[in-house]
Amino acid sequence: MSTQVLIVGGGIGGLTLAAMCRRIGVSCRVLERSAALEPVGAGISLAPNALRALDQIGLYDYVRQEGQPVRKIRVYRNQTQWSEIDFQWLERTFGYPVYSVERHGFHRRLYDAAGGSETVILGAEVAKVIPPQEEAEGVSVVLKDGRRYTGNVLVGADGVRSVVRRALMATINSPPGQSGAVGEDEDAADVIQFTGRVHLSGYTHPLDHLGPADEGIAHWMLYDRSILTTWPCRDHRQWFVGAVPSKLKDPNRSVWKHADHNTINQVYGSEYHPFAPDFHFRDVVKHAERVVASDVFHQTTFPPMAAGRIAMLGDASHAMTSFFGQGACQAIEDATELASALGMIDVRPTDAETILQGYRHSRERRGRDLVVFSDRFALLHTGRLLGSWGPFVRQMVYTWMPLWGWKWALQWLYGHQPTLVEQRNEAVKKTA
Repeated sequence: MSTQVLIVGGGIGGLTLAAMCRRIGVSCRVLERSAALEPVGAGISLAPNALRALDQIGLYDYVRQEGQPVRKIRVYRNQTQWSEIDFQWLERTFGYPVYSVERHGFHRRLYDAAGGSETVILGAEVAKVIPPQEEAEGVSVVLKDGRRYTGNVLVGADGVRSVVRRALMATINSPPGQSGAVGEDEDAADVIQFTGRVHLSGYTHPLDHLGPADEGIAHWMLYDRSILTTWPCRDHRQWFVGAVPSKLKDPNRSVWKHADHNTINQVYGSEYHPFAPDFHFRDVVKHAERVVASDVFHQTTFPPMAAGRIAMLGDASHAMTSFFGQGACQAIEDATELASALGMIDVRPTDAETILQGYRHSRERRGRDLVVFSDRFALLHTGRLLGSWGPFVRQMVYTWMPLWGWKWALQWLYGHQPTLVEQRNEAVKKTA
């Protein structure tokens, strides 16, 4: 079966790209290995750098209706409040606030925007990628069940263990005319590394004891042995995520099996939290409708984001930690610029490889900068930046940094807002 664009991976990045392709009239298919759309993860943070693109394709109304804007972040060291960071200025400056929204609901909305079952093929696990040197009509993939799909362009949106990334690296490293099929078990591009941490997260039912003054209040809790962040969600729900040192559970998967409320309480149950009725976090955890434990990986080397007729986006190309909540936002940024490039290819198909190189050069530095930023912020947040000076540096930043300092620090992050090029004549002018 043939299409203009094959997208491997039906996560946030893959579905955003499919929704944008649908918007500009570029045919695509999304191959998602999961057999069904099931709740995965807890919450998601959507910042101004991603919300402008979502607004352009009609999804911002959903975010506003189902999400909760972050008004303030209160920083605690154990039971002592260090500071309160104002986030209400973001909308005035960047056009959008930061929203927290339940992840599965947002994912389902993206699925619908992408075309639902007409576009997304569930239970489609890619076993092999056949590069374009052997396929005159494009790039082909073969699924585990033997089905075969071909596209003019192949996009890897398949996460940290991307089979498409391995195919892209094989395309780059093989001599001309000698590139063969690449299977999912071939270790052609081992570019991710376990950070030594596990994220423990959850999403709660409404906390009825909270009132209007508590709406939009996030917390950064800095404990002696761990850290915890709680983000406000709609109807006084809370999305929480903590990071603690851990050993790698399974090198072939990130999400732990059989995580439950006790998994969270073993680390955080007795810790202080101002939104817990008795100030112990276990009183928040007991309201969690689901919890997740997942090992954290980050990028160690950065393969090109495009080669030949293969491109990548999101964690497949620049996996980062969740510190400062930019993983999904960067996948949306990638999808926006890649969709614009695919619109150009639809007009000038013979220039596909050149256009994809333009996408590569526009996104690679941004992705790498965000990985470095996320890693450095993790060091700051855990009190390890600048070695033994780490705890002091953290306290100085969180207690003494003025609001103008936060505005300066976030300008490069939230001020970058790529938009989808929708008109084909404008796309041609941009590359002329």
